Order: sequence, then structure tokens, then C-alpha cells
Amino acid sequence: MRKILPLILLCLMVTACAQTNPEVKKTLDQIIAHAETHSQYRETVNWDELKAEIYEMAKEADSVSDLGPALNHLLKSLGDTHARVFHNNQILAYNYGDLKEHHVGFESEIYNEIQQVRKYPFMVQMIDDDIGYIRIVGLPMGDNEAMSKEIQEPLCELIRQGAHRWIVDLRYNGGGNMNPMGEGLAPLFGNGVVGGTKGLIPEQDSVWEYIDGSFHNQGYSVQLGNGCPMDPLPKVAVLSSIYTASSGEVLVVMFRERKNTRSFGQKTNGMVTATDWTVIDDKTAMTISVGYYNDKKGNVYKEYVDVDEEFPFVAEPLTDNDITLQRAVEWLNEE
Repeated sequence: MRKILPLILLCLMVTACAQTNPEVKKTLDQIIAHAETHSQYRETVNWDELKAEIYEMAKEADSVSDLGPALNHLLKSLGDTHARVFHNNQILAYNYGDLKEHHVGFESEIYNEIQQVRKYPFMVQMIDDDIGYIRIVGLPMGDNEAMSKEIQEPLCELIRQGAHRWIVDLRYNGGGNMNPMGEGLAPLFGNGVVGGTKGLIPEQDSVWEYIDGSFHNQGYSVQLGNGCPMDPLPKVAVLSSIYTASSGEVLVVMFRERKNTRSFGQKTNGMVTATDWTVIDDKTAMTISVGYYNDKKGNVYKEYVDVDEEFPFVAEPLTDNDITLQRAVEWLNEE
């Protein structure tokens, strides 16, 4: 019986694959192979069993578009809520996962508004005489130099106006392109390592650092250059929420273990993994988690990034009801 069961399992896999369109099977094989060799969660599943289940679900697929249910099963089995499979420039598979214990009060409508950026746009303004406020929101892939300038130039203007203490508001940052975010905030950091990612093997680790006033992400840099040299360690209050996700969480981690810094608001969303980008074919690509974020001292964040002082989410920032902001200002004014 022990010898028969593996043979039955193998037959099920072969039979399922035989009924799948050969080109579709080729794409499916490549997606599975990449997940099996690169996923941060690859050691948490039984790959023989999982492959059999995936091939069974995909046995009648006539096109890659038909693979959605099977690929969703793959990502769900891995427990990867940060991974996606794209086909024809559309999301084909994505594991939303369950709300986490710290997501009390999470509202999908607010999360969607944050993702769309319109209600909570990028903003820079002076608060009091010497406190600069900057709201960093999610950014798309695109012209990194232009997006970096859109952040750094108004920040530098506030410095010229006398800002030397800061509120960095990341409560409405749903993620996206981390490189212009890091480059734009260069004036608030001195040179040195500010964090990185930790994979299952050293080859999957990465480093985030500032060199000569520019942000470097594992060797890549916009190299805009710090346009407004200043005290590299001004006092900074960082605001976050349960909607702060992905690259928004990267920024929160970069401020962890930084001197003259305190955080206010809520624990972050929990998309605290670095993702890769792999082209499968001319119409298909995927991104999966390959490492957890870690701060400059090597602390690894596997669930979320916590805050020093907890406050509820504020749907109307910069109003009299924004008690998180008020407490941040109060702290900045303390000697």
C-alpha cells in the first residue's frame, strides 16, 4: 500500500497535466518553479501535495487566464498576501488573506480611497513656525527622478522657510514605488544604512542606505542628490496606520532606531515583505515575497511595525479631530 499511494499521486499529477493546454502548462510550470525556489514561505508547504492540487485545478485550462483559481490556491497555500500574478497587464491571482488581529476597525472603503490617492494626496506645509509637515502617499512605477523631485523640492523649501523639526505622515501610504520616496526624504537622513530585507538565504538579503545624500536600494539609486543639506538628525515624528502598507512600511522601518525619532498612530498593515519581479513570458509576470523588512540594527519585522504611542486612525487629517497630529506636535515641542 505504501508503494501504491505515491504512484496514484503521480498518476493524478500526470493525468491532470496531460489535459492542460501545453503552452498553458509551460507557463504554470514556470510560475510554480519560481515560487518553489524563491518564495519566502517555500519551506512551509508540502510541494508534492500542493503541485498535485494545483495541476488538478488547472487540468481543463485552455488559456493562462483560466489559471486564476489554481494560482490563487498556490498563493493562499503559501500564505503570501503580498504576491501577485499578472497576465495581459491585469491581476490574475492575488491572495487577500484574512484580516489580522491588529486590523480592528479596518474599512475596505478607506483602504481603497488611500490606494486611489485622490482623497489623501501628497502634501507639504508648515505647522507652527518651525515644524514641517510632509505626507508621503503611494507612488506608481514611472519617472523616479521626477517623483523624487516632487517630494524633495517642497521639503527643501520648508527648510529654507525655517523648518527644523518634522512630521512625516505615512498614515495614508498604501505602498508602491519605494525608490522616489526614499530619495525624496534624503534631507531627513544622514549617510549610512537605514534598513533592508532578510531572506531565507544570504543571497536574498538586501540593504537600504544613504550615500552622499542619495538613497540606495540594493545598488539602485535615483541619485538626485540632497538639494538642501541640513542637520542630518532633525527631530522627526512618524505617523502610521493600519492602512500603511508595503513600501509605506519600508519608510516606517527606515525611521526605526533613528535618533530623535518617535512614532505615533497605529501598527502598520503587515505587508512587511520585499517582493521580486519575474517575467514568465511576454504576457505573464509575477511578484512574490522573498524577504522580511529589517531596520538598521537588524530587527526583523514579520507581522507589522509597531508605534511608540498608539492613537486611532484619523479619516480627516490636519483638523481639530486629528489627535495623533496634535500629540506629535506636542512631543516635537518638548525639550
